[in-house]
Amino acid sequence: MSVGDRLEAIDGQFLEDLIDFRFAAAEPEIEVTFWRGHERRTVRIAKDPDEDLGLSFAAAVFDRVRECANRCEFCFVHQMPGYPGSRAALSRADVPLRRSLYIEDDDYRLSFLQGNFITLTNLSEREWQRIAAMHLSPLYVSIHTTDPELRAELLGQPLARRLHAQLDRLASLGIEFHGQIVLTPGRNDGAELDRTITEAIGRWYPHLLSLCIVPYGATAFRQSNHLAELPLPTGSWCAAVVQQVRAHQRRFKRELGDPIVRLADEFYLQAQEPFPGVAHYAGFPNLGDGIGGARLLWHEWARLERKLPARLDAPRSATILTGRAAAPILAPIVARLNSVANLAVRLLPLPSRFWGDAITVTGLLTGSDLEQGLRERSELEAGALGSSTIWIPDIMLRPGSLTFLDDRTVLDVARSTGAELLVLPTDARGLFTAAVAPERLGGLDAERWYGSYYA
Repeated sequence: MSVGDRLEAIDGQFLEDLIDFRFAAAEPEIEVTFWRGHERRTVRIAKDPDEDLGLSFAAAVFDRVRECANRCEFCFVHQMPGYPGSRAALSRADVPLRRSLYIEDDDYRLSFLQGNFITLTNLSEREWQRIAAMHLSPLYVSIHTTDPELRAELLGQPLARRLHAQLDRLASLGIEFHGQIVLTPGRNDGAELDRTITEAIGRWYPHLLSLCIVPYGATAFRQSNHLAELPLPTGSWCAAVVQQVRAHQRRFKRELGDPIVRLADEFYLQAQEPFPGVAHYAGFPNLGDGIGGARLLWHEWARLERKLPARLDAPRSATILTGRAAAPILAPIVARLNSVANLAVRLLPLPSRFWGDAITVTGLLTGSDLEQGLRERSELEAGALGSSTIWIPDIMLRPGSLTFLDDRTVLDVARSTGAELLVLPTDARGLFTAAVAPERLGGLDAERWYGSYYA
């Protein structure tokens, strides 16, 4: 098969998603039906049952994504500019961001395949039976609260009251799951959080593998989208949450050998509290939920920094772009890099002017944020950034692309600012390699992607 071919079936079974594909392909001999242009083809393949066919797909689901049936008061999609509110409205020409960003997925298949959190409110009986038959475990479930009435209110969905029966059913099927709580001041915090933690773990452990708590975040578009205002997390509130949850973590660590409940890094940053140690995160299963990334970065950097040379053969300078939340995490790494002779690295935290001041994470910075931040800093410092390579962590970009959330590209930013850009993996090795051997970053470096522009 070649790029652009469309897979139809394996052994006559039409495929809904990657799950079907993986099950169907796990046979020693299979018949594959696919389309190349307007031509339908069939081939037989003999292989080892565990051998991968080596195919990659444009999407994890081959039909349409199961969309959300809720109206969560803290939903980020509802807080995007010009949120259209319906699939039909996505055909409008004035939707300001990439249309795929407005799709509110609540798809159990993406939960299993990619770790997306789901609410379980839109599952049909057929889908429940498929989860059981294929033993799709683990899943990732948005719990938020175990109070049925409050959960229905938070999700804007009466069916959200069924949480207990649904999680009981998952447990009875032997399905493990990770839970999530989006914590909002005055809504599901305080005594309600204590009750949710105690009930969730008391009722569903050990099928409940972890309970992740992340803070609510508001964008600048919330009011223009006619959403009710919610209190924002503050440093003192985060500090109180850290202390409250720490008591639960100590109890579960003592009784079960695992703290189970884990807080997003943002709580510790806003509270100015130290991060827990590596063992606390139990292999870091919740990185995608913003939990443990700082500790993992420091842990990996501690092993790599011993390999830094005392000096570089030639002078090199760079500026790391980051969101404001990550600045204190990166600061000690930048200080260590600057101890290498001939290497000068500076940290440039950028505000999120697109989303608003309350959004501080690096992954939500847009191309326009970078353009404005680079121009302002260059003017302020009389072009000081012009001699530096600008390091951009790839968490800012759509996976597998060089495109920011606002559809600006790395090339757009390079042309707009005149900056030399280097995209690097968002991890300790990416920083290490960019510092000592940027040529090893391969296809992500500015010379390859933008060589014709700089030439």
